[in-house]
Amino acid sequence: MKERGNYWLRFLDRYLGILFLCLLFPLKQVKKWKGKKVKNVLVIKIGSIGDTLLLIPILEAIKHSNNGVLLTVIGSKNNYEVLNRYSFIDSLKTFEVSNVIKKPPYLFKFIRDINTREYDVVIDFEPWPRISSILSFFIKSDYKIGFKTKGQLRHLLFDNAIPHSSMCHETDNYVSLVSTVGIMVHNRMIEFPVSTYDREFVEDILKEEGLSGKSLILFNPWSSGYRGYLKEWGINNFIRLAKHLISEGFNIGITGTMDSESQAMDMVNACGKNVVSFCGKLSIGQTAFLIKKSRILITVNTGIMHLGAALCHPMIALHGPAGVLRWGPVSSSNTYNIESDFDCAPCLNLGFEYKCRNGGCMDGISIEKVIQKINDVFKNINKEREDINWGSHTYCEPVVNISKE
Repeated sequence: MKERGNYWLRFLDRYLGILFLCLLFPLKQVKKWKGKKVKNVLVIKIGSIGDTLLLIPILEAIKHSNNGVLLTVIGSKNNYEVLNRYSFIDSLKTFEVSNVIKKPPYLFKFIRDINTREYDVVIDFEPWPRISSILSFFIKSDYKIGFKTKGQLRHLLFDNAIPHSSMCHETDNYVSLVSTVGIMVHNRMIEFPVSTYDREFVEDILKEEGLSGKSLILFNPWSSGYRGYLKEWGINNFIRLAKHLISEGFNIGITGTMDSESQAMDMVNACGKNVVSFCGKLSIGQTAFLIKKSRILITVNTGIMHLGAALCHPMIALHGPAGVLRWGPVSSSNTYNIESDFDCAPCLNLGFEYKCRNGGCMDGISIEKVIQKINDVFKNINKEREDINWGSHTYCEPVVNISKE
């Protein structure tokens, strides 16, 4: 069962989740924070790729907060491939939300496995799902913290609930949460490891396709999650943009999952041999290296956008319902944002509060505006290269660690 953006899982989480929260609340014994240095921490983060990438600097701060904390992370199928790349995570557990419904004993087996160790602190970084709060209730720990989010009731099972703000970036919410247990985050730069295998795999594909990085511009037109299509710019807009760039001598690559392959092939057929679809063919690590091999990435607000920012790669990010303040790319000086000028945009806080049933605010971003921004980016890239030659330190070097096999 697909978990990301699944309507029925959201429905059950809301109605059954609230019921379970209310049933478990009277059994909760609230513990006070004793102010001790933590040595054994469990983190819950079962969200998407983008949310998880934003959390990486915070996880690293937890790990190094007390001469090497033993860090256990509960992730999901959605973000496992990201979390599994970071060696500072001592133990990574995959929690399959759909199995809680399909196989009722699954939850109890999972909890039994987690509770082979007792934790100083459990930190739930999810802002709205009730299932992670319910899961935390059954974990053996001296102290449990999480977000108090308006209308979600998930805070009932925590020892300390920190207000989740809709007026700041999600990274700031994460930092506020860990600060309550004395963990300070001094570096918010996101690093993304890329393996030698991923690099060689992409090099071979580019060679087979006869593509050069100097002429390759990447499109990521898709957004997953609940009603993710409302964050998309539209295939016709990307087709028109591709035709313009092809006329300027560029080749176009399209990234995405296998679910996007059909629409990607519509773009290929509309534009000809100068467009190549990589949808469903690459892992997240291979996608990262493909981004680094391209001239520029043009993407809507989604996980690949945060990946491009983590790589500090030249990128144009298109924003509509999801705005820069709450969900924009961070830690990169090579990102160029274009926001819709619709009066009601942005409208998303947690990811499901769309004001429009059929969208439309992404259409407020004109192709002419995107083309102008591309020209500006190329001018800046050339200027930065000149600055490097003259010894300037203003150029943002890509953060790509090549991990050992």
